[in-house]
Parts: sequence; C-alpha cells; structure tokens
Amino acid sequence: MENNFKYTIIGAGIIGLAISEKLSQYDDNILVIEKEKKFGLHTSSRNSEVIHSGFYYPENSLKSILCVKGNQLMYDFCDRYNIPYKKCGKLIIANTKEDIEKLEDILLLSKKNGVDGAKIISKKESLEIEPNVQCENSLWIPSTGIVDSHLVMSKLENLSVSRNVSILYNLELNNIEEESNGYKINFLNDSSSITTEYIINCAGLWAHKIANQLVGNKYEVEYYKGDYFKTSDIKNLNCLIYPVPKPLSLGAHVVINLNGEVLFGPNIYKVNNISYENNDRYKEDFLEQANKLLSSNIKNIYIDYSGIRPKIKYDGNLNDFIIKEEKELKNFYNLIGIDSPGLTSSLAIADYLVDLIKLN
Repeated sequence: MENNFKYTIIGAGIIGLAISEKLSQYDDNILVIEKEKKFGLHTSSRNSEVIHSGFYYPENSLKSILCVKGNQLMYDFCDRYNIPYKKCGKLIIANTKEDIEKLEDILLLSKKNGVDGAKIISKKESLEIEPNVQCENSLWIPSTGIVDSHLVMSKLENLSVSRNVSILYNLELNNIEEESNGYKINFLNDSSSITTEYIINCAGLWAHKIANQLVGNKYEVEYYKGDYFKTSDIKNLNCLIYPVPKPLSLGAHVVINLNGEVLFGPNIYKVNNISYENNDRYKEDFLEQANKLLSSNIKNIYIDYSGIRPKIKYDGNLNDFIIKEEKELKNFYNLIGIDSPGLTSSLAIADYLVDLIKLN
C-alpha cells in the first residue's frame, strides 16, 4: 500500500526529532522514518552530553552560529519541560606559555562568536571553581553545561506524536526515486513504499550515502571513533575540564554526568566501519591524560562506551555542517557531517532548516 506525505524526515536522531517537532508546529502531514528500533541509538546518544557554548568554531560558520543559538534554546527547552541539566561551566586548562597564548586566541574567538561570560582566570581562581583541576591558568566558560540527551529526544518525540507526526521505527530505506511531483521511497524490510513532496535527510552516519543516491558521489564523509573511560576514584566534580583543543577534536576531557560520575574521553581515531565494540588498548593514554587534567592521582579507570562521529572529509580546515537544499533536486534537503556540536545545535538547526523551507 502506498502512502503520501508532504514531508519525510529520514533519521530519528536528535536532529531529525528536533526538525520533526519544529515542523509539526506548521504542518501535520509529516513522516519520520528510522531504521533502528528506537530513536537516537547512534551519534545522538554516544557522546559527552555537553551543552557547548560555541567558541571553538570559525566566526560566522554554521557551527558557531547554531551552537551559540542552540545553547540558549536547549536550556530554555529543558526549563519548559522540566528536563534535568546542570549549567556547570567548563575550564580549558593551560600549563605552558604556548597553551596560555592559545587561551587568548580562544577568548578572542568566543567574543567574536557572541559567547557571554568567558574569561581567562588564574590558578587560584580555577581551584576555587574546581579544587581538583591541574593548571597554571584556564579559560572559564560559564555557559557550558550537561544534559540528559535521552530525555530531550523523548520529549521531542512525544511533542511530535502529539501533533500527529507519524514516526516509524524498524524501517530501513532502500532507495529513493525522483518523480514529477516529489519522491518515492522504497524500503529494504517492507514491500510498501511512500511518496513525499519533501525529503529531509538527517540520517547521521548514513546521510551522505542517502544523498549520493541522487547526486552522484558528491559527499565524502569519514568516520572517527572515540572511546570513554570511567573512573571510580573521584565523583561529583563541579565542572567540565578540557585541554586546549586540537585541529580534529576538542581533546579527551573530563566528562561529568548528572549522576556525579566522572569519565574521560573521547579520544579520536579513524575507522572504516560502524562498530561500537571497544577494549582497553587506549587505557594508558587515558590515564596519562586524566592525570594531566586532574591533581587527584587517578589510578583506576575502565572502558565504558564508544561513539562514532561523521566528519566531512578532512582537508586541513574545520569542515562546517552541511545544511542545504540540493540545487538539482527540488525540495530535497541534506544535513551532512553533523558532528559536534550537533546535540547543542539541534534546536537551532531545526529553526534554520524550517526557515530554509519557508524561504524556498
């Protein structure tokens, strides 16, 4: 049996659900399809659950604009629906002259990007915020926080369904056919198909492959895996603690969650396949990093979980989010390479995408 929809969103990670919730405020003929048994089983839930502030990214990039806007939208959303979060702040630490100079650069960028409250502070001031931090100076970012991403996604799903959005799980896309008035989507595990006027491709780790069905091999994405280790040596730190960032990542950092547990991660290494299996092979690296960030003499850590980030093929520069309508495909919108700060930016990405649709 064939079903007709105005909008079809591919992928029920936090980006797909945020767009679904936003779009459902304007239209009720919306379908979300997801190949997994529930929402957010990949990048959306396998991360640090940090509400980033938006100062790492080049001025006027989508990452900076949408992260700064998304930071406030996420806090407002959590307040509105009583979703737990902690606006704990972040210390980026420096122990060398070179790193202290980098803090100055990051501070300047944070001001350009509109991040409020950032300031470089002394060792004494840093220890007043978090007595276990190890640094000579640090950059204090008070607008950073942590959130329960599962509860955010659950609320987005609930709001969408309450406005008659159809969300179908265990439904894997096979191929998309362009038609005169839209698109036909066929499924691998279901003999039925659907037609749709609009496609919004938020398929995360697979978004580039879906896009390339209709635009040739236009998009190249690489997979980068990151592991997280947990410790039982310390609990209830006051804030997140980060090293000075590197070109490909923010660096393995001190992660705290709403239960007061302390983790370290993620590291970053390239992989060819999507697998979340992990082991202790990076344990010594993590121990070394943990004891550069904390003065607590961490001895006991164990592997907890891993995540995979989809990154636009690295060309030596920071590659921005791709959020666009394809010129050669009417009403076909791609969201590709949505890595960090995708969680923070999710509600702002939804606003941006819906505005794009309304403008076209």
